Amino acid sequence: MIRKKISPLAILVSCVFLCSCEDWMAKHLGESEYSFKNKATYNISVYSMMIPPCYYSNPATVYPDTTLPTQMPLQMREIEPNREYVYSYTRWTLEDIYNSFNTDTISYFVISTDTLEKYGWDSVRIGYRILQRYDYSVMDYYPSGTPTFPPTEAMRNIKMWPPYGTYDEHGNRVTNPDLPAAGF
Repeated sequence: MIRKKISPLAILVSCVFLCSCEDWMAKHLGESEYSFKNKATYNISVYSMMIPPCYYSNPATVYPDTTLPTQMPLQMREIEPNREYVYSYTRWTLEDIYNSFNTDTISYFVISTDTLEKYGWDSVRIGYRILQRYDYSVMDYYPSGTPTFPPTEAMRNIKMWPPYGTYDEHGNRVTNPDLPAAGF
């Protein structure tokens, strides 16, 4: 019997090919994409249990508790203006993800990156200096689409603070005496 030696280069090329095929298959044959869009004219930072990695000792306490954690979360992501941040490709359904957290609602916190850099996490947390908080139930994803800041018309019925209509389409605060004071 004749044995042929397999070169390390052949193994490397095979691995790259298989990985790229697996990514393509996963993306096109049953993987779900979860993302967040920034339509504002400035950078925002977004935090949610939906954004990996999720390192909480007890994630079930996240909602209805809408306080910010004492440490700046590892899953805080900065998103530039008019960009979309894809934070997860997963084979899990939204129901599976929510069930893993033992909740039917997960909050998204939107913070001005400038505010975060200027004042630091402790000040943002204690003063609740957030631009927007969305309390997304699993059923909110289907009719409203991708979470977006500022909120889109399709998101108007999602539980949020401050309420829908606080910001214009560029993320600038609308002057309206009936709206609560901004968190920044």
